[in-house]
Amino acid sequence: MKRILFPVTICLILCANLHAQYKSKENIQYIYELKVVNKNLFPILDSIINTKSEVTYFRDGPLLTMWFGLDSIKPDLIMIWAEGKEIMGANHDLGLFDYKENTFVVRGISLDTTVFLKTDSKRKFKFSSSPIKVLKNGTMVFDLGADKRYCTWTCRYRNGKFKLLSFGSFDDKVKRFDNIEQEYHQEGIQDPIRCNQP
Repeated sequence: MKRILFPVTICLILCANLHAQYKSKENIQYIYELKVVNKNLFPILDSIINTKSEVTYFRDGPLLTMWFGLDSIKPDLIMIWAEGKEIMGANHDLGLFDYKENTFVVRGISLDTTVFLKTDSKRKFKFSSSPIKVLKNGTMVFDLGADKRYCTWTCRYRNGKFKLLSFGSFDDKVKRFDNIEQEYHQEGIQDPIRCNQP
């Protein structure tokens, strides 16, 4: 009995020690607050927020990211991701703004001043740097579903106007649509990856 009890006790002590030493990692940044100067963005944001409210997991999460200039072939394409209740890692953050109880973190190489005005105010923002969370009772939880969940939109910003082009999510109950290629094909802009496929 002592032979079994001793290793089990040692194992429990080691596990408790590891648990006590783990601290959830977070990256705190101070990000400029932005003001939306192009009011044509608001109907797009309304549509995004309404759709997000139907998507499982993301409906209660107030955080979204907006990427400008990710696609060199289509530089006027904006990509928006619902992030949920936290954003993993700071990444080319240009500023943030609040709209209807949601926070949008704007990302890209440079800020489009026809859409946003950078204010003098900065806000403290916590980015998560680990998929492991520690609950209030001390229990560590690893988010196994994080890689499978997504909720994204694309829109085009051209001549001061926005046009919503696509929506997709992991939640099959919410209808998807994709008009990206149709929108750009009208102007002869094609996806080079699709063009090279046999």
